[in-house]
Amino acid sequence: MSVISFKCTVQAPIENIWKTLMDEVEHPDAYNNGILGVSILERFHDGVLRSVKVPDADVREKVLYDYENKTVESKLVGHPSLVGVIRKVISPNIEDPQSHILESHIEWETIDDRVDGMIRRNMESFITKGLERVKERAEAIQA
Repeated sequence: MSVISFKCTVQAPIENIWKTLMDEVEHPDAYNNGILGVSILERFHDGVLRSVKVPDADVREKVLYDYENKTVESKLVGHPSLVGVIRKVISPNIEDPQSHILESHIEWETIDDRVDGMIRRNMESFITKGLERVKERAEAIQA
């Protein structure tokens, strides 16, 4: 299993960050231009099943969110050669109580070396750009 983690500091109330993450669940293409489109296939009380179009594929993700624990978890569903999860967590910033830490933790495993190489090449840019966009939008929300 391969693992990568990224984090950033967000100068915004936790409610703004959460609201922005919920918008990202519905509209991930607005947060990352590597996503070409999205369709919500099913809704649950704690998440959605969505289809996301990326340059080389259409993937299905089951996205679950937990406000109490401030987590959003996206799991790949039904991919023939790849399993994986992206987990985003909001936590307090001990050094600055006016801000929060937004972390994205990615785990994946594949049976295809070509897919693994593509993920390794593209994941850092994909995730960091997405986190930066969430940060920008959460900080821009007026109180």
